[in-house]
Amino acid sequence: MKEPKLNTDSDKKENSGIAHREHREFHNCYTVKSITNDIRFLNMIYDGKTELTDASVTPELINNLKYLGKRIYFFILSMDKNFNPNAYIKRKYEFINNYFSGGNPHLFFLAWNGLIKNDSFKRLMMQVFNLRRFNSELCPQNIPHFGSNMTRYRTKLVLADDMATDEQGVRRKAGRSLDDGSGLSMQEGIIWLPNGKAIPLFPQAYVPINQTQVILVRHGRSHNESGGSNPVFVGSGYWDSWENNRRIPGSVGNYLHEDGINTARELGKDFKVAVDCLEKENYSLWSWGKDRPVHIFGSESENTEQTARYFLQEGGYTNISFNPMYGLNSQKYGALTHKYKKDIFAKTIEIYKDEWGGTDEELKSKVKKYFKNRFFHFPEGETLLESDWRIAFSFVELLKKNLGNRIVLADHSGAIRVFAAVIKTLDFADYASLKEGHESIIALKFQPGKNLRYDYLQKKEFMLR
Repeated sequence: MKEPKLNTDSDKKENSGIAHREHREFHNCYTVKSITNDIRFLNMIYDGKTELTDASVTPELINNLKYLGKRIYFFILSMDKNFNPNAYIKRKYEFINNYFSGGNPHLFFLAWNGLIKNDSFKRLMMQVFNLRRFNSELCPQNIPHFGSNMTRYRTKLVLADDMATDEQGVRRKAGRSLDDGSGLSMQEGIIWLPNGKAIPLFPQAYVPINQTQVILVRHGRSHNESGGSNPVFVGSGYWDSWENNRRIPGSVGNYLHEDGINTARELGKDFKVAVDCLEKENYSLWSWGKDRPVHIFGSESENTEQTARYFLQEGGYTNISFNPMYGLNSQKYGALTHKYKKDIFAKTIEIYKDEWGGTDEELKSKVKKYFKNRFFHFPEGETLLESDWRIAFSFVELLKKNLGNRIVLADHSGAIRVFAAVIKTLDFADYASLKEGHESIIALKFQPGKNLRYDYLQKKEFMLR
C-alpha cells in the first residue's frame, strides 16, 4: 500500500533535522503503540481507506507527527483574541491544507489527538476556547446601588412572586414606565399565569429598543437519536469532508420522530394557555400578521425548525419565519456521523484494550470517556471545546443583533447547556452534564450592561395546564 506523504515540500528542509530540534514539550505525545492504535481506529472508521497501516509507524512518521503537533500548538496559540467562528473555520482549513499534504485528515487526526496527552496543549485550548470571554457581555456583574429595589425584575421576562408583589404581598398589575431612550411613554402591565408566573409587557407587543427578548424551547425526539438516555448514533444526518468544506454538521438531515412532533405540539398547547391569558388582558407577545411573521432562530437541523413550527402553530401563530444558524449546530462528529454507537464502542475497545487495560466494565467506562473527552478531535469533525465556544459566540451575537425584537429560539440540549453556562458563568465541570427537559419553556431578556438571567415560563414544577 502506498505510504502517505507526510507534509508539504516547503517543509522538507525544516523537517530534515526534526529529530534533533523537536519541541521537547511534545516528546512523549507520540509512541509506537498509541499511533498504531490510532491508525487502526481510523481504518475502522474509514473502512480501511486511509493509506495508513501498522507498517506506516516508522521513526520518520513519529518525528513528523511531533513536528505537526508543534505546528498545531502554535496555530492555536496564534489565534487573535477577538476571532469569530467563521474566521477560525477558514484559518483552520487553510492551516490543514498548508501543513498536511493534500489536507490529509488522517495525519491531522493523529497529530491533534496525540497532543491531548500534553497538559500545556490542554491548558492552551481551555484559554483560547474559554466561555468566560462572553461573560462580560451577558453578565457584566452589574451591582445595583444600595437601597435599589426590583433589580432582578429589570432583566427578567418572567417574574416570580418575590419580584412581582408589593410590600404587602399583593400581586402587582402594573410595572414600570418605559425607559429605553426612544421618547415613547408607555406603562408596563404585569399579567399573571395559572402556574404562578408573571410576565411584564408593554402594550401592542412593544419590545424596548435596548432589549432582546427570547422564548426558548428544546427539540423533541428525532428519527436519528444521538443523545438522551438511549442514544443510537454517534452523530445524526449527513457529514461532509474537509475537502468539500461545506461545513455541514452531523445534525443536518435529522427530522422529528412522531413522538417528537407530539412533544412539540403538546408544548405548544401549554404555550397557548399563556398566549390566551395575555390576549385577554390586551397584551400580546407578537403583533403578527401577513407582513409581520414571528421570527425563529435555531440550528440548521430540520428538527429544530419543525419543533418551533409545531410549537408556535399550536400557540396560535401561523405566520412564521425560520432563520437557520450554522453557529448553533450541534458538535460536528465528522466521519463518525451516523455510525452506530454500540458498534463503534465495541470496536474501539477491541483496538485500545491493551493500551488502556482494565476489566470489561472499566473498558466500557474508558471508551465513553474517550469520546466525551472535550479535547478529542473527531476525524474531520471538531472538539467539544470548539463546538461549545462556537455555540456561545453565536448565541451572544444573536442577542446583540436582535435588540428591539422578541424572538423564538429552538435548539438541542447541548446548545441550551452552553447558553446556561454563559449566563450562569459556569465552568466546564459545572455545565457539562446539564440537560434541559422537553417540557420546558424558557424566557430570557437581554439588555446590554445588565446581567442576563432566565426563568421558566413553564417547567415540570410550574405547568401551565
